[in-house]
Amino acid sequence: MNSKHIFAVSTYFIAMAIPLLMVYGLMPTTEEGFIAQIGMLMGLSGIMMVFFQFIISARIKWLDRLFAYNNLIDFHRRMGIWAFIFIVAHFMLLTLSEQSFDMLLGYDEPWFINLGKIAFLILLVQVVVSIGHRKIKINYERWRAMHDVFAIGILLLMFVHSFYAGDDLELLPLQVLWFILPPTAIAFFIWQRYFLFTFAPKYKVLNVVKKANNTYSVQFVPINGNEPYSHNPGQFHFIKFIDCRHIKSEEHPFTISSSPSQKLHLASTIKASGDFTSQIHQLQEGDKVKIIGPFGKMSHIEKSHSGPIVFIAGGIGITPFVSMLQYMADKGEEREVMLFYSNATESDIAFREELSHISENTSLKLKVVHILSKQDDWEGEKGRFDMELLKKYCSAPLSQNDYYVCLHL
Repeated sequence: MNSKHIFAVSTYFIAMAIPLLMVYGLMPTTEEGFIAQIGMLMGLSGIMMVFFQFIISARIKWLDRLFAYNNLIDFHRRMGIWAFIFIVAHFMLLTLSEQSFDMLLGYDEPWFINLGKIAFLILLVQVVVSIGHRKIKINYERWRAMHDVFAIGILLLMFVHSFYAGDDLELLPLQVLWFILPPTAIAFFIWQRYFLFTFAPKYKVLNVVKKANNTYSVQFVPINGNEPYSHNPGQFHFIKFIDCRHIKSEEHPFTISSSPSQKLHLASTIKASGDFTSQIHQLQEGDKVKIIGPFGKMSHIEKSHSGPIVFIAGGIGITPFVSMLQYMADKGEEREVMLFYSNATESDIAFREELSHISENTSLKLKVVHILSKQDDWEGEKGRFDMELLKKYCSAPLSQNDYYVCLHL
């Protein structure tokens, strides 16, 4: 972590602690017992985490430049689980302080207590479905719609519950904070969910080219005739398909597989592996999309180190590396790059010709090792990538290499 990372993370956790500091600083005495007081503080911390979930996931560009959006989303998931744990602790400690399960299981509690129970149950469903939506086979758009509705419901129910349930919210500073945070969280949610794409530039499909088995590269050009936005190799963007005759109007993140030195179009290479992506091959020239980006920091230019690079790719995970390799070749770099590329069969290898061309016809010192797991007649490496393969093909000391891994089989 650099100083900016430390400052941002510290600010987050200080913000989480503000309600606790207010309670201890302005309300040092309480009629509640120690266990109940700890339970109330756990509840306040859990609610603060829920408020900030909306900001973390709002696709704020300066946060992406600082941490990378994929890291923010991972943090968002982790904090969602921790918010759930804190709120569970809140219920359990208050139940323990009452020495009765009536608060937890009873139905004759005050209405604002029951609201808290409902919020907890929705949060439980939210966490379980978010962790396991792929296993229970809920498609992306349905899961996302449910996630959004539940998130707003949890936020509002927790706000009302906390405002009426505890003595802590009798403090004027906490009341002011509580009336600022929910509207702010909802504003971020509405901006990200409904207005972000309203102002996004429009592009149209230039062409769709098959790159491998069930894998298609789609090129996009701005409708207004301008150049596409600039990006770093390895970044990704969000595409919303708004006016496509044979594909659903949905929004999805895809890696930018074209090089930044390509100024005429943007390209994303997509494997038909799900409900939505299975329709990609039906895109036609002239279909309209909106694109926002770029996002992410998985790029070799983010590091000042100029030593050897090792790329480890699986399936469609090759896309950020194609962008980086083409960019390095376009710049005439002579860097040593080792690419380990795993697929099931030869027909699944995307960008095979492009990789061969870069390796043989540019100044870049690229060596490609294809690894196939389901083709017995393959004369190259078979099975899975492992440390033995790394040692076999990397001549320099392994500690001197920069490593990048992207697996999506």
